[in-house]
Amino acid sequence: MVAALGGLGFAWRALGLVIPLFPPFVMDIRETLTVITAFAGGPWVAIAVGILYGLPSGVPMADLPYSVILGLCITLAAKPAWKYRGPKGYAILFVTILISEALVLTIVNLILAYALQMAPFWPQMVATFLGGTYFVYVAQEIIPLILCIRLFPDFMKPRWLWRGGEEAD
Repeated sequence: MVAALGGLGFAWRALGLVIPLFPPFVMDIRETLTVITAFAGGPWVAIAVGILYGLPSGVPMADLPYSVILGLCITLAAKPAWKYRGPKGYAILFVTILISEALVLTIVNLILAYALQMAPFWPQMVATFLGGTYFVYVAQEIIPLILCIRLFPDFMKPRWLWRGGEEAD
């Protein structure tokens, strides 16, 4: 999973196949693949894939923590969402994505403003949340994740363990 989907996201970003949003944010398949691989693969896959997704970015100091933290937040909700598949499970995922996306975008804006001094913090926060970037990312994550759970349940079943490895069937 890390090699296939992590490599796909790495190559996609390295080739610059993105849709620009409010600067410095872009839309590509990395956000979608982050939540799918974290849900299906667990925390260690989320960390490895997050590193692969952050490396080829224009601002890897901000994208590395973004992808890793987002993936780890999704792993927290994966097993409860799987247990309550259907409206209740999807609500768990939706709330998790809303909160985790707000958290990671705030962290990215803090890094951009104070560590890299690329943009002032509050104007960037207003632009991120009111300019639509936040809502685009949430939609780009929740819709494909729910579709994958519905269409590919065997692949998406979170068989992973927190300490690593998989559950015995």
